Amino acid sequence: MSHPFEEIRYRVRMETRQWLVIDATLDNEVSVEARSGDSRNVVDLGSSIRQAGWNQIPGWPNEVEGFEHWPAPGQTSTMTLNRAQWDIVVLTLDRWAAVSDSLEDPGSAADAEQSRSIAALIRAQLFAQRWSPR
Repeated sequence: MSHPFEEIRYRVRMETRQWLVIDATLDNEVSVEARSGDSRNVVDLGSSIRQAGWNQIPGWPNEVEGFEHWPAPGQTSTMTLNRAQWDIVVLTLDRWAAVSDSLEDPGSAADAEQSRSIAALIRAQLFAQRWSPR
C-alpha cells in the first residue's frame, strides 16, 4: 500500500541542462549506494527518477554522441515526480554539493554552487505547490 504523499505529483520547470546535472548526480548517488549496500533504499528510487527524466524530456539522446548538441541552449523541461522522488533529488544535490566543496578547487566549487542553485530552484517551485520535505 502506498503512502498518500506518494500519490501526489509535483511539477518543476527548469532548463533541460539543469536536469542533466540532476541525472549525473543521481547516477553517482545510485552507484555509491549500490556498492555500499543501499542502506537508504536509493538505488530503485534514484533509478526511477532517472528513467522518468529519460521518458519525460523530449529528444533525450540514446547515444553519447547525441549529447554533443543537445539540449538546445535555453531549452526547458517540466518534470513531474512524486514527493519521495523530489526529496531524493534535493537531498542528493545537497549531498554532492558538500562533496564538491570538500575538494577545495575552483571547478568543484562551481559544481557545488550549481547543485545548490538547482536545489533552490526546485524547492521554490515545490514549496509553491505545498510540498514539504520529510
